[in-house]
Amino acid sequence: MERRPLVLIFLSLAAGLILAETLGIKTTPIWSVAGVLLLLVIFSLTEYFGFERDSWVMILSVTLLGVALYGGHYFEPEGLYSRLNSMTEVKGKVTSYPVKTQTGTELTLKPAKYRGRLKIFLTPDNPSDLNYGDQLTVKGEFEAPAIFENFDYRDFLRRKEIWGVVYRGEVLESERGFGNPILELGWTIRRLISDRIKEVLPKRGNFLKALLFGTRDVLDDSTEKSFTKTGLAHLLAASGLHLGIILGASWWVATRLGFGRETTYLISLPMVFGYLVIVGFKLPLLRASLIYLFGGAHLWLKEAGIILDDWYDRFQALAGAALVLVIINPETISTVGFQLSFGATFSLALFFRPIQETLTVKPDYLKGIIAASLSAQLGVSPVLAVHFGQIHPWAPFVNLLAIPGVTAVLYLGIVAIILGQGLAGLSGLAPLTNRAILLFRGAIGKISALPLARVQLPPPTPLSLISYFVLLYWFNRKLNHVRRTDLKLRKTRKLDKTD
Repeated sequence: MERRPLVLIFLSLAAGLILAETLGIKTTPIWSVAGVLLLLVIFSLTEYFGFERDSWVMILSVTLLGVALYGGHYFEPEGLYSRLNSMTEVKGKVTSYPVKTQTGTELTLKPAKYRGRLKIFLTPDNPSDLNYGDQLTVKGEFEAPAIFENFDYRDFLRRKEIWGVVYRGEVLESERGFGNPILELGWTIRRLISDRIKEVLPKRGNFLKALLFGTRDVLDDSTEKSFTKTGLAHLLAASGLHLGIILGASWWVATRLGFGRETTYLISLPMVFGYLVIVGFKLPLLRASLIYLFGGAHLWLKEAGIILDDWYDRFQALAGAALVLVIINPETISTVGFQLSFGATFSLALFFRPIQETLTVKPDYLKGIIAASLSAQLGVSPVLAVHFGQIHPWAPFVNLLAIPGVTAVLYLGIVAIILGQGLAGLSGLAPLTNRAILLFRGAIGKISALPLARVQLPPPTPLSLISYFVLLYWFNRKLNHVRRTDLKLRKTRKLDKTD
């Protein structure tokens, strides 16, 4: 673990967070703080007297720190639920980017007199010019979040510090307010882009918005269901795939202009941060951006001689990104989004290269898509089975169509909103983008009607999950053995030809 200290630290911290959640800890326990202090004393004494230190000291101290961190950040809204019964209106600040949906507008509100936040669903007849940071007075039907048979919506919102829901909301008063200045800028740019999309693509612009901003709520139910049924819901959440598509063009241009990797990385950083701000720091995109940041930082630290070339690898970057996210919000680790995001990325880091080198498919681009799709599916399948009781057998193959389709729609859409009505000869970009969206949505709709597009499963048992991960371990060992054997065979053939 010396080459991957961040991995060890994250696993230790995660163990403490999971332990705290299992024990139902809701405040910082004294024993965890005392344990951390005791271990720090032991660490200091061994350092002072020059004794050999075992890694268990660090592991145990970080685990106890995870317990304390979870308890200290736990949001307990139990005393607030009873207040909803007597509430008819509330005044507060808009703390999310308002999203116009098929049934109105959705936003979160920070009440002036209470802790936490409220989820607000406004009816369509409310003002359409609401902004992030505005001060609103809203009336409506105040309710505690429901607990459904297969989904605890109340706990899902509690992890986001949301303790109440307002349905059929109506804005009584609205005045311009101020929020985080960075997010204010992001919201302004986002509104400008949204207005431009509406101007250039009035009929199918919502689909482009869903891809760019990760706002699936703007789509009609049939489109959203077809993507969910085929296991492609991740395409409707701004993530590493979308960031990679956007950055891919900048890297291609920079390479053609002769820039090196370090320079291209510096040039691309403002694009990454800008996209994060416009989207609103959503988890999948934040995870991908942090990994990209760690990767670029490695290039510069290696060039400066501060770290060794082999200190950094994809697992270090992944663990570093995960650490940042769970420190900000410790309960993130048990959310479906976190587990899907990091499950897919970890599986890609583990299996992509071995699968890609084992496949004999041509061309290499197709081989890469197949390897990426199969690798990600291995990581997300247990998460889907645990949380939703389903898997998507066709997903690895559907991605062969979906990834190029999303790439084409995003590139066409971005070029269309920038140049579509500005230059003579490019007026056909908007119709072409509309056509691409129509064909792509139609294809996914057809695929969602295929047999076994979604297979319902009984809840997996702990033994079945352990067996699955053991199988993954064996599969990884087998793939690496095949790679090593193939490499030796190639070297032998090369030597024979030389002789």
